Amino acid sequence: MVKISARRATAGFLLLVLGSPAGWTAGETRASAGESIYMRGVLASGASLEGSRQGASVTKGAQAACVSCHRRSGLGTTEGRIVIPPIAGRYLFHARKTDFDEADLPYIESERSNRDPYTDATLARAIREGLDSEGTPLGYLMPRFALGDADMAALLDYLKKLEARRAPGVTDTLLHFATIITPDADPVKRRGMLDVMQRYFADKNVFPFGKSPAMRSTGKTVYSKSMYMVKRQWQLHVWELTGPAATWSNQLHRHLAEEPVLAAVSGLGGSNWAPVDEFCEREHLPCLFPNVEVPVVASRDFYTLYFSQGVLLEAQLIAQRISEAGAPQIGAAGQGAPVKIVQQIYRAGDSGEPAALALAAELKTRGIAVHDLVLANGSAVRRCVALRARTRWCCGCVRATLRHWATRRRRRPRCTCRG
Repeated sequence: MVKISARRATAGFLLLVLGSPAGWTAGETRASAGESIYMRGVLASGASLEGSRQGASVTKGAQAACVSCHRRSGLGTTEGRIVIPPIAGRYLFHARKTDFDEADLPYIESERSNRDPYTDATLARAIREGLDSEGTPLGYLMPRFALGDADMAALLDYLKKLEARRAPGVTDTLLHFATIITPDADPVKRRGMLDVMQRYFADKNVFPFGKSPAMRSTGKTVYSKSMYMVKRQWQLHVWELTGPAATWSNQLHRHLAEEPVLAAVSGLGGSNWAPVDEFCEREHLPCLFPNVEVPVVASRDFYTLYFSQGVLLEAQLIAQRISEAGAPQIGAAGQGAPVKIVQQIYRAGDSGEPAALALAAELKTRGIAVHDLVLANGSAVRRCVALRARTRWCCGCVRATLRHWATRRRRRPRCTCRG
């Protein structure tokens, strides 16, 4: 729900975007049904949620999900003059406050506390008809939703369970962070990354902190006595993983249990970051800007934020360049022959493998055939043996072929080796 003025504040569900529609199984609980409506805009029947506003088009499904305005926490937000109030249960159903000394809720800028508390009936009315707990019309941006009784009950149950939880890794004096390093990370990069991180944390903590002062307030809010500046030092925990990737999840769970942290920052990985990504999504742990060659690309990922798509981005750019190779160039006299076949060589198990697979998939959508030559992991001798078994060429002739492809010579080299 969106309010236009303080007199129109209330709870509601301006719903916009997240996920894709999918029906529920018969065994799902009412709580998960409410979560599906809130997070993805999907009703119990599998049909899309629909929201309407007077004079505007109907929003459906993922574009009608409460989450993008009211956020996953249900604590709302503000943007410019648009105010999205909190709709977590403790704010919706909290009794009206008349005295500043009665404040017992965490401060949220967009909360309006001087209104009647919602009941199940008045909250359902707000969702269906756009009227707040006192019968005042909600703001124009708040859609109206024609929810059936079962779906409405599921959504109300979910809102009642949305609570502001204390963030892990936060004490009165410290903020705890982790940085995660996988065993296939480059040792030189590891030293460089840790040196930068540790020096930054040391610089952040170099100045002594005194007692946190109270914030200056006009006194016109019931939260004026609970508003204060907090000064905390930062502490970095290094979570170094060992062994095969199948064991990383258990190791991360042990680290998190022993050293609760607010977020994982930076970090370093090699060709496989997927177990770490899955752990962060499952535990709702922010994982910010890890240094990885092969990031996980998943449409529903929320807690992991990458610098870029790494080698997968490189594969997209290579595919684009190859597709354009036969296209006419500005100022060129003619047009080159279109590329029909691409030969690529990569090493199995290396970070180049997912890039090669992504490149092949992209080229095939453009009508370009791809021939792969996969090198076995191991020494140069073993790789040469594998190449000879596949091509009957020696390693020197394969290198000559690579040079030929790189320079685009017309005549291909021919292997003259014996054996």
